[in-house]
Amino acid sequence: MPEIERLSTHVLDTATGRPAGGVPAVLVRDSDGTVLGTGTTDADGRVARLNDEPFGPGDVTLTLDVEQYVAATHGTVFHPRITVHARLDGGRSHYHLPVLAGPFSHTTYLGS
Repeated sequence: MPEIERLSTHVLDTATGRPAGGVPAVLVRDSDGTVLGTGTTDADGRVARLNDEPFGPGDVTLTLDVEQYVAATHGTVFHPRITVHARLDGGRSHYHLPVLAGPFSHTTYLGS
């Protein structure tokens, strides 16, 4: 079975056009609730590697706790947490899940 060596994320604030630094992130395997890793976005809005160890394919949940960042930046919070559910098929060793976030909306995609 192929292993996923690394899962990274990037949070960009679409309202300001700037990276969202200081956002806590947690990666969990859905099948058993195992926390695969945690991190906090850097000044460039990135967590280069969320997982502590390589892991197998399957469904995962990435949760970004944007509450403090959004409150401080925009003065209001509509989505305190952004949750991304993804099915990783093991077809690549590195998955990148960028998130575009604003005070009232968010979206994600499979990055490179």
